[in-house]
Amino acid sequence: MNLPFIEPLARRVKSAALLLIFCAATSCQTGASDETTQTDAVSSEPEVTAAVATEKRPAPEFFAIPEEMLKKRVWICEDNQSDIFHVKHDCPILVQCKGKGTFRNLLLPRAIEDYGRYNCQECSEDLDFIFDQDAVRELGK
Repeated sequence: MNLPFIEPLARRVKSAALLLIFCAATSCQTGASDETTQTDAVSSEPEVTAAVATEKRPAPEFFAIPEEMLKKRVWICEDNQSDIFHVKHDCPILVQCKGKGTFRNLLLPRAIEDYGRYNCQECSEDLDFIFDQDAVRELGK
């Protein structure tokens, strides 16, 4: 049984599905930009406050990373203001970077050594001990 109309119909269904996906994706992006435009129109003061709060500090002078955390990967926002690393990719502070910088996922030692980053107090507060000179550490297990 040879049905010659099945193949063109299948192509039309595929192209209609792709068109629907494309329209849905662009409508989501348009909605997000409308929200930011409305937020910006209401007040620009919170942005200025956030920029001041995230002003870059000098690179950490002291840090001690435990051996089991040397392969731990963290997220950073590569811009001229952020100086923190994030353990969670969906951290609210990291999400604020969207459109202002680029996201990078790298090893914890590299984030500190090469980028001079500190831990985020929102998603990685438990890593404060890395920068604490007075913390008690066990040597060689």
